[in-house]
Amino acid sequence: MVKKWHLYLTVICLISGVLLITLFKTQQAVRAEAASKKANNLISVIDGLEKETDALEEKIAALREQIDAIQKEQISGEDRMASLKQELETLKMQAGLTEVEGPGVIVVLDDNAKGAEAAKTSDLSTYNPEKFIIHDKNVLYVVNDLKNAGAEAISVNNQRIVTTSNIRCVGTVILVNSTRMAPPYEIKAIGDPEKLEQGVVNGIDYSYLKKNDFPVKIIKEDNIVIPAYKGSYSPVHAQPQEQEESNNE
Repeated sequence: MVKKWHLYLTVICLISGVLLITLFKTQQAVRAEAASKKANNLISVIDGLEKETDALEEKIAALREQIDAIQKEQISGEDRMASLKQELETLKMQAGLTEVEGPGVIVVLDDNAKGAEAAKTSDLSTYNPEKFIIHDKNVLYVVNDLKNAGAEAISVNNQRIVTTSNIRCVGTVILVNSTRMAPPYEIKAIGDPEKLEQGVVNGIDYSYLKKNDFPVKIIKEDNIVIPAYKGSYSPVHAQPQEQEESNNE
């Protein structure tokens, strides 16, 4: 009876051991499968992140190229704008629309008051006041002499001379740019002082006035300021010429 009990106990122990070993192996298999599945998921996530990184790097490279192109275009545009502004300033200066300064001469023409008084005292019946005043032609001829001598800017009593300027008499009054002038007439010109002086001295009108004792003089200056033209350009007949279409397109 005792031997059978031992036999039963032994069998039960063997069966329990087998069951425990089977359970342990099953748990190990489950854990291994879970670990494998987790690793696969992690690899999949890493692959996805690597693809997103590659896509972002390509996008960044493309954006950098666009930024470089925009910067180059902007620099080119700024250079062009600076060139146009410089060209505009040069044209405005040539047109007399900006104040300018530089070396030059000041030619002063004044009426011959002393000569007039002497003539009137000497013989009133032959006295002609027209012979002792500065006329519009005197101013105009000196201005033309200065232009011929290379003057780059001219003014008469601070009225800038431009292409549309007129110098004319209305009665006993000289008008420059439709502004009334009174003697003495101060004609400023910017350019080579020596050439401007010689241009005026060798001109016909200045010599005539000097010879007839008009108080005229030429002053050379290192720096003269000439104001901008303050009038308006209002052409009535002149219009920009229409450009023909290239090759009659």
